[in-house]
Amino acid sequence: MTDRQDHQTFDEIVDAYYQRMFRGALAVTGDKHLAEEIVQETFLSAFRKFDSFSGRSSAFNWLYAIMLNKHRDHCRRIKLLKRLGFVRASVDPEQTITATSSRSSPYAEMAKAEKREFLRKAVYKLPRKLREVVAMHYFDDLSLSEVAKILDCNLETVKSRLFRSRKRLRQTFRRELS
Repeated sequence: MTDRQDHQTFDEIVDAYYQRMFRGALAVTGDKHLAEEIVQETFLSAFRKFDSFSGRSSAFNWLYAIMLNKHRDHCRRIKLLKRLGFVRASVDPEQTITATSSRSSPYAEMAKAEKREFLRKAVYKLPRKLREVVAMHYFDDLSLSEVAKILDCNLETVKSRLFRSRKRLRQTFRRELS
């Protein structure tokens, strides 16, 4: 394949998966601007490594694994900077944009938006490993086996993390409703 064909193929991959990568990054980070940054870093890294992409997994799975690694790198950097005293503010999950429908009453839309926001915040408070599994399975509609491939772990580990995530979310909802 020539360089021009590689660029064309990569452009097609970007067009096909950019929105899904952004939604996945947003679900994992809880921050619109950070999600955009991570997705940009993901595609830049993927472009640099495109010639090594073997096709053993789907392009989406390959990109998603890169995106998760970029997010982990970001978390490690922030943790180090906080330890050194350079970062005081945490991520502001309020920056997330939620879409509303024009068919329902404003009150119903407001209630839906509040529920979505509560759920998003609850998921964002989960530990990183649990949050990643929830985001990939529920927000990105990936099967558990796809999640296991992306995370390079056992299917039973994914199921366990999903079970623990649901349990924690149920506890959070019960506390909020009582």
